[in-house]
Parts: sequence; C-alpha cells; structure tokens
Amino acid sequence: MPISDFTAKLLELEDVIIKDISSSDTEIHVFFSLKRRPHTCPHCSSVTEQIHDYRTSIIKDIPFMGKKTFLHYSKRRYHCTCCGKHFYESFPLLPKHCRITTRLAFYSIHLLKNRYSVHSAASLLGISDSSVFRRLKDICYPKPSSLPKVLSIDEFKGNAFGYRNFSNFRNRIFLALT
Repeated sequence: MPISDFTAKLLELEDVIIKDISSSDTEIHVFFSLKRRPHTCPHCSSVTEQIHDYRTSIIKDIPFMGKKTFLHYSKRRYHCTCCGKHFYESFPLLPKHCRITTRLAFYSIHLLKNRYSVHSAASLLGISDSSVFRRLKDICYPKPSSLPKVLSIDEFKGNAFGYRNFSNFRNRIFLALT
C-alpha cells in the first residue's frame, strides 16, 4: 500500500490522489485530486469523460495535530459533448459554493456543545461567525408533540400597557391564558 493511501486514511479522504503535503509550525497543506471517473451532465443527463480544464480550490478543513489544515483541491471541469455545457466534478466533503468542508462546519457546532461562544469557536477554527450560524440553521429539531400548560415569562416591563400594579398585570395574563 503506497504511503499516500495511509495518509488519505489518516485524513479520512477516500478515493483521492494525494500529490504533496507541506507542513509548517501552524499549518498543513494537502495537495490532492480525485480519481478520474465518468460524470453525468447536470443539464442534459448524458455521461461524459471529456475534461475541459482544471481549477485549484483552497478548502479549510478540521485542525489536524493542532495545526490549521488546508486542502488544495485540483478539481476537474468537464465538457459535455451533447449540450456543450461545462460542469465541475462532485466532491462529497464539500457542499456546492463552499470553501469549508462539512466536517469543519459541524465540528464548529460540536464546539458549541462544549460551551464555546459562536465567536470563539469561529475564531478558533478560522471561519466566520456567519458560517457557524448557517450550519446551525441546517440542524433540524422536531416539533414538540404537546405544548406546556403553564406559560412562564422571564423578563417584562412591570408597568407595561399602563399597569402600574404587578398583580393586576399578572391577573390579566392569567385570564388571557385560561
């Protein structure tokens, strides 16, 4: 088994061809491409293997050995012989139009479970706060099967709506709920 296969398993990058790895005190750069295979055109659904060109994308990944990890992905752009359109090959670790891997995005959410703030988790991983918030929107929570019978109010203004007496305000809320 070649050394690049062990490195791919260590980085959890299956079906990749690792070309080079460079490392410094704070960063790891992995240069790779995917194995060539036929792709289906998203426009006309025909199968093509004709490559139009290559582009390099720099993708942020989860930290490895305490260092920031950057994946330099040499992605192929295919040419469809039927409709003449160009399209990129699919890469499962990277959503469309993203520059961070899905595992980095969900690792940032995992840090939030450990009582990190959104800002501190984002700055630790080198991503923006809005990236963390976008991934929070991807998490689906089920609707509750039943609602509670008691409503609790955490903060309110005691003299709101002209109610100077708190007990009068409390009684109005209680009557509105029953």
